This record gives sequence, C-alpha cells and structure tokens, in this order.
Amino acid sequence: MAVIALCFGLLNINPIEAQAATSITGNNTRSTAYNYGRWSSINSNYATIILESGQTESWLEFTLSPGEHIYLRASYDEEYAGEWFEIQNGVGITQGLPQMTPEDVYNADSVTPDIYLDCDNDSTSTRNYYLVLHRGSVDINRSIYFSLSAYNRIKTSSVSVSISGTASNPGNSSISLSGVDSSIISVNLTNDTKIPDNAIVTSISSSGTQSPNQGNVHHMIMPASNGIWYTSTVSSANSGHYNIDVDDGIPVKQRWNFKYNALATAKSTMRNVKLTIGFQYDLHDTDYETYIR
Repeated sequence: MAVIALCFGLLNINPIEAQAATSITGNNTRSTAYNYGRWSSINSNYATIILESGQTESWLEFTLSPGEHIYLRASYDEEYAGEWFEIQNGVGITQGLPQMTPEDVYNADSVTPDIYLDCDNDSTSTRNYYLVLHRGSVDINRSIYFSLSAYNRIKTSSVSVSISGTASNPGNSSISLSGVDSSIISVNLTNDTKIPDNAIVTSISSSGTQSPNQGNVHHMIMPASNGIWYTSTVSSANSGHYNIDVDDGIPVKQRWNFKYNALATAKSTMRNVKLTIGFQYDLHDTDYETYIR
C-alpha cells in the first residue's frame, strides 16, 4: 500500500505575472463575485486571484451538482499570515469551519503550503457556493495573491485480507434442506492501516479452498457492526459474492466473520479464506491523502 498526496503543489505567482490576463480582480463583494460556473471549471480556468490593496474581501462563485463532495485548495504565503477563508452557501451561511492562517495551513513547512476547504451539496438540486478570502490582519496597503484548485473528495479503492484458521463443517448427516453451517473464523480490520478511517464497503467477495471440494456450498460473511449473516448469491465452494453496496453503510474497519453452508453429508474443511473488499472514503478523513493499492 502506498499513501501519496493527492495533488501537486501550486506555486505562488509574483506581482508582475499577476497582472496578466489570467488574473482575477474586482471581485470584492458577493454581487461582484467571479463566477467559475461548475466547480470543475476552477481547474480548467486557472487564474491568479488578487485581493487588491484597499479591499478587504475576494469572492469566488461556483456550483455543485446534487450529492457532490469536493475540497478547494488555496495557495498560501507566510507573508499573508492573518488572512482567512470561508465557504458560504447561496444564502450566506458559512459551510464548515473558517480556515485561519497560519493556524490551519497544511504543509506549512513545505515549498507549497496550502489551505483546504470542504464543500458538500447534500441536496437534490444544483446549488451555488462562494469561497471568500478575508484580509483579516494583513496590511490594507498590501495586495494578496493566491491560486485556487478544486478536487473531488470522495475516492474508491480496495483491499484483500486473509482470514487465518480453518472453518470445519461436520456434514449434513440429517440431510436437512437448509444444509449445515461450518465453524466460524474471523479477521479484525479495526486497526488496519491499509484502510482509511470511515471507509464504507462498496462491494465484497470471498474465496477459499474446501477439502474435499463439494457442490451446493454457500460462503457466508458477517460484519460485527450489524450482526447480519450475508449468504453468497452464488453456489460455489471456491468463491462468494454478496448483495452489499455503499447504500448499506457498512464500515470496512471492523471484525469480519466467515463460515460456509454445505448440503453434502460428508465432513469438510475450508482454508485459505480471503476477503476482497471494495470501499469508498472521504479525503477529509485522510488529511487529503489518497490510498492507492
């Protein structure tokens, strides 16, 4: 597993370059906000934003579609310590916490220190939002220069984990139509560093080696968080697939239990059990680093 920073650093632009056509100025109130349109246009319409001397605020407007969760990344220079950022919704309510400088600066000791701000549209319609830079305690006679980029905050990945031990099935000696369950083996992923905190299962499958190999076998898994046994949708001694998706809200980092059901009358065992778990996570929970496997 490798953990890497999601985005590359943004360089501060000096005052001479900032006067080029790619600069944004005069956006000092809500009514004069520079409008990017859809948030993704922030990256394709890259420009240096200038809060001019004598002005106290810089306003930038963008839209999010229903269910979108993003973060904005604003460049920072220590000479602007005392400035602060916030995101407001369309009716002027601050979303999340204002980000102060220098307290809330990420990568403060690097060559590309930045401010990160989350923005969520949990409604069922497209909404307008505003990023507002406030001068704060920065000298009113000084212009402030910064750049802005925007990124999807929700990411997906997967992890494969082995369950040690052997599940044993005594055999269906009574020839029950419902079969017989094996003993239970489990794995605890609560402290697994390969998985980001608050990751939610999007899909899950299992594999294992049954001896002797039999027909009419169903793998079964149970997340400890809800205590529900999920039975594989396919009959197979070697693999299991389950009706679990992100809407079930099942966390990855917990104890997972496994067993299998068999109709055969003969005894059997299953070893080399592995779970392959697809998951979704929020970069807010990883300090804006992405997990790549």
